Amino acid sequence: MKKTLLTAVAMMFLASPVLTAASASAQSRQDARQELRQDRQELRQDRRELQRDRKEVRQDRKALRRAAWVKRGGRYQSGGRNVSNYRQYGLKAPARGQRWVRYNNDYLLVSIASGVIAGIVAAR
Repeated sequence: MKKTLLTAVAMMFLASPVLTAASASAQSRQDARQELRQDRQELRQDRRELQRDRKEVRQDRKALRRAAWVKRGGRYQSGGRNVSNYRQYGLKAPARGQRWVRYNNDYLLVSIASGVIAGIVAAR
């Protein structure tokens, strides 16, 4: 009886480090999962901020391009497409010596001879 009791006590002492190591291992796995979740969340947030920044840059570039020369009285630089079916877009008929040109998302009424912009209409 003494021998079995000593064996049982010895087994308990031997098994306790294994149990604590297993529970510590499980805890470290949970910590690693939680860190991974936080990293993924931060990555998503960074991506959203990057997308917002890119959108702002695009809008700023567009505003700069438009502000540079696309104004009434400015000179038209090539790069747009002639619009022959202006009624389809709700535009009035151009006067003699003028034509409609689509540039980016705007319609420009341009003098053919001089290239001066007589009017601007934003596309729908």
